[in-house]
Amino acid sequence: MDKKKLIKLSLPKQISSEIEMSIKNGSLNVGDKLPSEPELVKIFGVSRNTVREAIQSLIQAGVLESRQGDGTYVMSSGRFEANMVNRLYESMDEVNEVRLSLEKEIVKIAAARRTEKDLELISIALENRNLTKDSVSENCKWDMEFHLAIARASHNSIFYDIYNSFSTFIYKSVENKMNGKETIEGMLNQLHIDLYEAIYQKDAERAESIIVTILEN
Repeated sequence: MDKKKLIKLSLPKQISSEIEMSIKNGSLNVGDKLPSEPELVKIFGVSRNTVREAIQSLIQAGVLESRQGDGTYVMSSGRFEANMVNRLYESMDEVNEVRLSLEKEIVKIAAARRTEKDLELISIALENRNLTKDSVSENCKWDMEFHLAIARASHNSIFYDIYNSFSTFIYKSVENKMNGKETIEGMLNQLHIDLYEAIYQKDAERAESIIVTILEN
């Protein structure tokens, strides 16, 4: 093996990596406001310029957003999700094809691997989804939680990360479609119940059939 010179990360890159790690491990969530610049200076023990450079790099990557007079907010779970969301807006047809293929595999694997804890989390999200009738935004949020809980139940971290990278875009897309409609109940609610039951019964074939019907609607 040829000897290669190791490259030491600059301070701004180290700070941006630390912030991204905080988002990844859940210390910061999408929608959270970052600590103020003086607070970040104290936390990391670096200069204001270093903090500003780190923050700016994450803003340019789409991970953070600066809001004039308010602060800086987390907009995505990382550079991968930010890049994916930007890419998704380019072709809805391709997005729908990928989502269908992805969810078909996820529900089949989840049906085979789900644990009792997984079922509990899926059930909670399902109940909240179907009970939330007055707010389209809230209903869509719980709908997304339901599908993310199923993705977790696949116990395939790559499947989950890819689906999670879609989640913000899917949430906004579904919310836009549902706004203006008189009801968010009916057949789709029952289909989601049927999907939960198929996963509960470990019926992968039925779960796949149901998710196709859900996405077609």
